[in-house]
Amino acid sequence: MTTSADRPFDDPRFTTHHILDEPVLLAVPQHHELASAASVPLAALADEAWIAGSAAPEETLLGPSVRLGFRPRIDFVAAEWTAKLGFVAAGLGVTLVPALAARAAPADVRLLPLDPAEVPPRTVLAATLAGRTTPATVTGFLAVLRDLAAT
Repeated sequence: MTTSADRPFDDPRFTTHHILDEPVLLAVPQHHELASAASVPLAALADEAWIAGSAAPEETLLGPSVRLGFRPRIDFVAAEWTAKLGFVAAGLGVTLVPALAARAAPADVRLLPLDPAEVPPRTVLAATLAGRTTPATVTGFLAVLRDLAAT
């Protein structure tokens, strides 16, 4: 499961185990005017066409945009990262991508860093049932996940 500062996970039925915090990147077409920027403030993208997982930005990685004072214009809704990145590659808009999905980006998409104060990292958690002893195999698996995330 994933959470963000705007949407923390808080359910007493589960004990959460932190796996990693991953940055959120901006995906733009290779010929976009910002494609060579070192970093992009989110507010500079207020007039862009966006591709997101929902028409409601609060339910997506775009949630921080509302806090910053603008509602992105979501032109396309796609659930899968590869579809979102395909829309970007076709020049139909821009999208936010978690770092774990970045390797799916085609060569004609540029991934740019965003200010983590504006767009906080996405937190990846594992969950086990609260109040139960965690089996050694699960503890070992969580350690493997953390080690892999560190690389």
